[in-house]
Amino acid sequence: MNINTVSIFLQTIVGGIGIGSLYALVALGYSMQYRSMGLVNFAQGSIYMIGTYFGIIWYQGMVMGLQVPYPIAFLIGIVLNMGLGLILERIFRPLANLDLMLMLLGTIGLGYVLDNMAIITWGAEGFAVKSPLPNTPIIIGGVALLPQMLLLIGVSAILMVGLTVFLSKAKIGKAMRAAASDRETASAMGIPVNTTNAVSFAIGCGLAAAAGILAAPIVYVNPAMGGPVGLKGFAAFILGGAGSIPGAIVGGLVFGVLEAVSAGFVSSAYTKGIAFVVMVVVLMFRPGGIVGEVTVDKV
Repeated sequence: MNINTVSIFLQTIVGGIGIGSLYALVALGYSMQYRSMGLVNFAQGSIYMIGTYFGIIWYQGMVMGLQVPYPIAFLIGIVLNMGLGLILERIFRPLANLDLMLMLLGTIGLGYVLDNMAIITWGAEGFAVKSPLPNTPIIIGGVALLPQMLLLIGVSAILMVGLTVFLSKAKIGKAMRAAASDRETASAMGIPVNTTNAVSFAIGCGLAAAAGILAAPIVYVNPAMGGPVGLKGFAAFILGGAGSIPGAIVGGLVFGVLEAVSAGFVSSAYTKGIAFVVMVVVLMFRPGGIVGEVTVDKV
């Protein structure tokens, strides 16, 4: 293997980690919502799309012509999408106790509503987003890395670590974990389960917005952008272990790297197929996912 091949391989791996970070953040949204409510939210892709618009419209100057710096637009998008999450949690709350089929139909239907609201509000045509960082690649050891991709990886890592610390150290985080483990016992101990569910749902929506805003300068922003990412985020959620926070991270990164390697060294035509085939093979031997599924007791 010559030096050029090694550089291409490393560049492919970094790109896979970047796109995998995007999938991991979306998968974390699935996991947070599943852990708290036992809800498989197939509207997560649409929530990711809406969150992207919530932040990028400020950065692009689409709100009263007011253009704000990218970091501020990033925070605005997250906060607005978390607010949307609080509203959606109240809508989804009755679905959590219904049959799985009704639950899926409800979340898919709401996803279509969000998609059409985006078209009505911002139009069906998409737009490219200028990167807040220079487009000149950074060369490290012969590997060319886009600054925006490095930003995506770095900020995603901070969010993942921050979420893990929050759930393990913060008082509300511990309450959320307790409510996710056993709702009846947590409620009997005075933990406001509905409140922890709402916070979990809002965090999941905030993570989806963060993923979209970070990826916006790399992808094309449009109302249809949520479908593919939502599907792959769900695949990462299942691959890592449904409801598992570490599993969502691992599943997203594995899925992203598999996709990048198959596109770079096999054929872009087989990218989606190869990644999903590997996922099916893994689940044949580990039905609970790579890390392990979290059992959710629906009430």
